[in-house]
Amino acid sequence: MISHTTKSPPMAGTPRSLRLGVEGMDCASCATKIENALQRMPGVGDVTVSVPRGTVTVSHDGKAENEKIQNQISDLGYRITRVEELAAKPAGDETDDGTLPASYDQLHSHVDGAGSSNQAWWRTRKGMLTIACGLALASAFLLGKFFPATERWAFLFAMMVGLVPIAKRALSAARAGTPFSIEMLMSVAAVGAVIIGATEEAATVVFLFLIGELLEGVAASRARASIQDLTKLVPKTARLEENGLVREVQADSLSVGAIIQIRPGDRIPADGVILSGESGIDEAPVTGESTPVRKGPGEIVFAGTVNGDGLLRVRVTAAASDNTIARVVRLVEEAQESKAPTERFIDRFSRYYTPGVVVVAALIAVVPPLLFGGVWSNWIYKGLAILLIGCP
Repeated sequence: MISHTTKSPPMAGTPRSLRLGVEGMDCASCATKIENALQRMPGVGDVTVSVPRGTVTVSHDGKAENEKIQNQISDLGYRITRVEELAAKPAGDETDDGTLPASYDQLHSHVDGAGSSNQAWWRTRKGMLTIACGLALASAFLLGKFFPATERWAFLFAMMVGLVPIAKRALSAARAGTPFSIEMLMSVAAVGAVIIGATEEAATVVFLFLIGELLEGVAASRARASIQDLTKLVPKTARLEENGLVREVQADSLSVGAIIQIRPGDRIPADGVILSGESGIDEAPVTGESTPVRKGPGEIVFAGTVNGDGLLRVRVTAAASDNTIARVVRLVEEAQESKAPTERFIDRFSRYYTPGVVVVAALIAVVPPLLFGGVWSNWIYKGLAILLIGCP
């Protein structure tokens, strides 16, 4: 899982930033397709795609309409689940990698970072498409057994159930600057299989491809859910002490230096230092310590831990975007986004795999008949077979 950032030359006009939650974006090739598509739009500057968070952050000069940006992503086969307007970043306030600093990202990038909704896999687009294709394939097998004359057409229909959405994504990616996508190879291979009469194999390959995509999506969703579970440790509200009165406020609105009260049994909403009171603090959610730690005035408490048996007054020492839980989440995301040497090699290899398979298949189909007098039908069959075999 990775995060991609692309930078363009400085933009004219009033800079604007938009963050989109995107469902179905589960791999490096997804990130690349979205980047290429958005970078081709006039007025778009920096594009940051975070696969672990399931978000796309776009900086533009105002000429690119938000609706057109969303449509560009939707045309690639992804679903927009959330749209956020971010504060415009002042000149020079970007980090070395071109992304917004933490003060502009805000904690919601971690609390609500997952672009996909927490749906059961069978309710997602990929899940429903895979089930539909599987049912069509099973029906084709049954029809072929009882009505052999309909077998070819049944398998052709089963293949089309899964292939039509894949082919649409392939064409959209090609128009958006990624002509040699995995979807394009899948589409060409399936059509080629039909041409050589391997309709049953074509339908099966399409179904297996959809299963692979679904499993990839499930894995990505579970990774995002684990991050969301961490953020749920922090309560949404806090009891703020101000001018001798105590009132309930949003935990993410607490500023450094604010005084909060924490009742027995409550989760601590922010990192801070105990001013008064003494209690056993259950730090298991953060540190893994199995037994409560007794703490009193002057000692540090962490957001997300649980107060035990005493009333505490705590001075906040870190904003919501920089508390212990937020830092842990950032570390988890950075770990997911970092790539091992083998993964970097696979990413580089994948850029050349699809065009390489297409070129090899074309050479096998064309060169022997042209140079060595081979039979065209035989070698075209072999070329299409290579496409089918080469399909991931």
